[in-house]
Amino acid sequence: MIKVTPTAPLFVAQDLSAIGSLSLQVALPILAAFNIATAALPTSLLSTQTEGFNSPVAANLTTWFPAAFTHWQQQKITFSGSLLGYLGTDNIVTLIQQLLTTRPAMPVIFDPVMADQGMRYPNLAADYPQQLTQLLPLATVITPNLTEAQLLTEIPFNPAPTRKEQVRLLKALAQKLPASGYAMITGITIQQEVGCIWLVHDQLHFYGHRRLAGHFYGSGDVLTALLTGFLQCGESLATAIKYAVDGTFLALKQTEYSQRERHYGIVLSDLLIAIGHYLHTGNFITK
Repeated sequence: MIKVTPTAPLFVAQDLSAIGSLSLQVALPILAAFNIATAALPTSLLSTQTEGFNSPVAANLTTWFPAAFTHWQQQKITFSGSLLGYLGTDNIVTLIQQLLTTRPAMPVIFDPVMADQGMRYPNLAADYPQQLTQLLPLATVITPNLTEAQLLTEIPFNPAPTRKEQVRLLKALAQKLPASGYAMITGITIQQEVGCIWLVHDQLHFYGHRRLAGHFYGSGDVLTALLTGFLQCGESLATAIKYAVDGTFLALKQTEYSQRERHYGIVLSDLLIAIGHYLHTGNFITK
């Protein structure tokens, strides 16, 4: 069974590092492997990713954003959906909100990238989490990690929430979404496995794989791009989550065994082959 994807491009807004396989550098090849056309908006353009290379050089794209939006409108370009990642400034959040609200309704997969391990990323304003909540009513699926979920809901940070607290957190996120929206939380560790949690009829679900040693830059970007690709192919949310976790684990295993230094990002070649097989057979095999 050959999987069919939408013909209109997917709007993708994330940061782009010239060096570092993460964010747009992983989203675009993954979506291309799904045969999904994209309209890519680099929310920031950096000489390197922000960790492991000292301070990167950043380009000022402020005037380019509205000009690009205007050009797309003039060309009557429509989108099949959108994937939002790191936005970085209140101004860009407002521009994205305007773009989404002035176009026909579409699926919006939103990874509210802003924090990890209890701390907000550098150079983000103190009220940045509140700014991001403006986009939640427009989201179809959100994929925060634990820290981001707690910031969005203003629930005090707890690195190891109980099952009851996880349910409370997911319900608090859901209240900020449209009635048809879904919240999942990534990077949750349960019994030596790391994966995602989400609710189905108020029942907590978890799917994960064994935790690999060390830190993998861009793993969340891979997960959200995969989730978007599988949803665009018509998979249910539960199946898309499972496949996205499986695919991310495949990429992390290849990265673990490669000779590449970790701060250069995720190795994707095995994953892209698996996506190609899925697209032509309908079976996503990662073993």
